[in-house]
Amino acid sequence: MIIGVPRERKTLEKRVALTPDGAAALVKRGHKVLIEQNAGAGSFFEDKLYSDVGCQIVPTLKDVWTKSDMVVKVKEPHESEYEFFRPGLILFDYLHLASMPDVTEAMLKGGVTGIAYELVQLADGRLPLLEPMSEVAGRLSILNGATYLLSQHNGRGVLLGGTVGVPPAEVVIVGAGIAGRGACEMAAGSGAHVTVLDIDYSKLERIRTEFGAGVTTVHSTPGSLARAVANADLLIGAVLVPGAAAPKIITRDMVKNMKKGSVFVDISIDQGGCAETIKPTSLDAPVFTEEGVIHYGVCNMPAQTPRTSTMALTAATLPYVMKLADSGLAALESSKPLRNALNTHQGLLTNELVSKAVSIKYTAIEQALR
Repeated sequence: MIIGVPRERKTLEKRVALTPDGAAALVKRGHKVLIEQNAGAGSFFEDKLYSDVGCQIVPTLKDVWTKSDMVVKVKEPHESEYEFFRPGLILFDYLHLASMPDVTEAMLKGGVTGIAYELVQLADGRLPLLEPMSEVAGRLSILNGATYLLSQHNGRGVLLGGTVGVPPAEVVIVGAGIAGRGACEMAAGSGAHVTVLDIDYSKLERIRTEFGAGVTTVHSTPGSLARAVANADLLIGAVLVPGAAAPKIITRDMVKNMKKGSVFVDISIDQGGCAETIKPTSLDAPVFTEEGVIHYGVCNMPAQTPRTSTMALTAATLPYVMKLADSGLAALESSKPLRNALNTHQGLLTNELVSKAVSIKYTAIEQALR
C-alpha cells in the first residue's frame, strides 16, 4: 500500500502522524511511505530521517493525497485538503466529526473512507489511540490554566501551590477518565487542592486509590457540580462520550458564579465542549473572557509538545496503521476496534452518535460495507 503523511495545516499544529521509526516499520513490511516535505520538522524529525529509512519525500500536499491509497494524519482534514477526497481513499486520523458538520459533509461528498483514531475501542472499553493524547492534554490543561491565572493574563494572580501561610489554589476537574487523571496528577503535584467529579464511582475510586486523601472525589450531580465550580480558581472540563458531542453539563449560571479572573480549560472542546459558555479557540488566540472567567478552548493542546506527542501517538497508532496497510478495508472485518471506528464510507455516515450531532442520515456499518 502507498501511505501518505501530509504536513498538518491546523493553526500551529506541529505534530506529524508518523515518526521516522514508525515509517521505517511500514517500509520494512513492503509498503511505500510518502512524506510531505517538512511534515516532521515541527517535531524535529527532519526529512533526511525519513528518507534514510526508505520514505519518499514529496514536495506538495497534492502529491501526498493524490498518490496515496491511505492518508495518515493527526488532526481532522483542513479545508485545503477537501479537493483531494475521493472514493477508495482511506483517511485515518482524529476526526471528532460530532463537532464538525462541515468536515463531515466534505468527507461524505468526497466519498472518502474515514476511520477515527478516537473511536478505536477495545472490548474492555478502552480507547487506545485517544488515551496518549488525552493524557498529554490533561497534563497541559494544568500548565495552561496556571499560566492564565497569572496577573499579566488578567487572571486572579493565584499560585497553584500557594506558599507559607497562604492556602493553595482550588482546582476542580470534571471527569475522571484519562484526561482527568492526567490533570489530577499535575495539579496535585503542584500542591493545589484538587477536587475531581464524575458520575462513575469506579473512576472516582481509582482516583482515590492512586492519589489518596490529598485529592477530594465527589459524585457529580447538578448540585455538587455547581458548588464545586463556584469554588474553583481553575476549572478543568474532561468530559467524554465517545463519538458523541460532549454534554453541556456546566451551565452559564454556574460560570456566572465563578470567581472573577478564574480560568476554565475545556479539554472536551474537540467534541464541542462541556460548558454552555465555551467555544473553540486556537493556539495563536487561545483564550477569551466570558462572565468574568477566562476560557481556554484550544482543540489541539498536545500540539504544544509536538515531539513528545508525536512519539506517543505513533506508538499507539502504528499497529492499526499496519493492519490497514497490510489488509486494506478487509482489516475492518478482522479487527472489530477498527470497524467500530469507521465514520464515513462511499458517501455514507456510519456512526450513529455523529449522525445525531450533525443531523445527517446514519447508515449502519454492515450496510455501508456491502
